[in-house]
Amino acid sequence: MIDIPGMDQLLDETYMAYYDIVRDQLEYLLSNTMRERRLDHQRLRRVVIVVIDKLAADGAKAFSQIHNMEHQGDYVFHHSLNVGIMAALMGNWLGWNEERRRELVMAGLLHDIGKLCIDRNLMNKSGRLTPDEFAIIKRHTEYGAKLLQEVGETRPEVLGGVSQHHERCDGSGYPMGLRGESISVFGRILSFLDIYDAMASKRAYAGKKSPFEAFAVMEDDMKDGRLDPEFAVQFMKNTSRALVGTWVELSNGERGRIVYIPESHIGALPMVQTIYDNFIDLEHRKDIKIKTILTARELLTQ
Repeated sequence: MIDIPGMDQLLDETYMAYYDIVRDQLEYLLSNTMRERRLDHQRLRRVVIVVIDKLAADGAKAFSQIHNMEHQGDYVFHHSLNVGIMAALMGNWLGWNEERRRELVMAGLLHDIGKLCIDRNLMNKSGRLTPDEFAIIKRHTEYGAKLLQEVGETRPEVLGGVSQHHERCDGSGYPMGLRGESISVFGRILSFLDIYDAMASKRAYAGKKSPFEAFAVMEDDMKDGRLDPEFAVQFMKNTSRALVGTWVELSNGERGRIVYIPESHIGALPMVQTIYDNFIDLEHRKDIKIKTILTARELLTQ
């Protein structure tokens, strides 16, 4: 057994148990809202509090969970919870007050509720969507906002996040093709949280990406004017800081801990200290990549 510094930063069984409990609560909440046409505001507030106090209290564990999640059951519930967790982290990094941070988490948890209005066979289709099928799925933003208004959710920022998280700053998004600051703040933030989690998750049609592969895609989207750099840069910088101390497996089979990530530029790659005390600077070793983030279970049993 190797001596493992920073064990407290590793994703552990306690965190995963909390995650599973909250995911089940969220599934019940969203499904019941759709079925009964009634939003249980008290249950939603409880879920938000647990997300902030338990699941978003440690950034390293939060991102380890997001990148290691084995999706059992409907993907939309895992995805909604992951976006809610990142929304809690983002609100904290932006220095928002408690009420505004909670509203951002609510918007994250509810942002894809409109997908429950779409046929499950279409939502879970593994092959390429036809143009007509994609047009149907794109309407989930409208369905979600309409459903929430129907059940009494009236907060403009929450509704904006739900209806606008697929808008893009260059006008290329949907459903309205909004540009720049005509997109709500919550819409601009949830847009890249939604993108990040989609890349971090293993899907039937795409393998999951490491955080730094996801950053590269997001950086390109910023340069092309699709994502708001004010918020996306904050997210990437603070996520990088949260990942320092995280244990990873590299593409060459070695294992090690991220000990340093330069802040000289967005999307900088980390320095990894291996279990044999060698240092690998991934900024210069382009032949080696981070394969996966390790959990405590994986590190201790292999």
